[in-house]
Amino acid sequence: MSKVYTLIDVWNQAKEDCFTANLDGEGYEARILYGCKISKDNDTNMVQLQNTSRGGEWYLQLDPDEIEIFLKMGWRIGIYMLSLSNYRLKLDRIEMLIKMEVNGRKNPKQIQSLKSSRQRILEKYSKIKNQLNQLNQIKNGQIKDSKH
Repeated sequence: MSKVYTLIDVWNQAKEDCFTANLDGEGYEARILYGCKISKDNDTNMVQLQNTSRGGEWYLQLDPDEIEIFLKMGWRIGIYMLSLSNYRLKLDRIEMLIKMEVNGRKNPKQIQSLKSSRQRILEKYSKIKNQLNQLNQIKNGQIKDSKH
């Protein structure tokens, strides 16, 4: 599948998305949704996509494969796929911490806290997965109307 959108197209989709939060600043415009920040420099028109869920103190630039998803599928499917990837990473990390706790200190409060975190992430993952499936059905003409 070849590219369908440009970064400016994706920016325009994000700007029109009523669910994004506006993060405009001096010299740039920016939007954020589901762990993805997109920004456009007002002077150069350069568009950047960043992952707000990884990288610690600094947002990480999306890698070329992640950007490719946005260019092929557009803003909304791109953010859904990125957020699902972020949730999978969080779930893997929580599973590792649960195993370490069960095999180590065996602190019941810590284990329960980790299990609660896992449940919250699974619920968010499921919600995004359902929204992605619904959006794909709309794009494929299977259903006519949807809430995102």
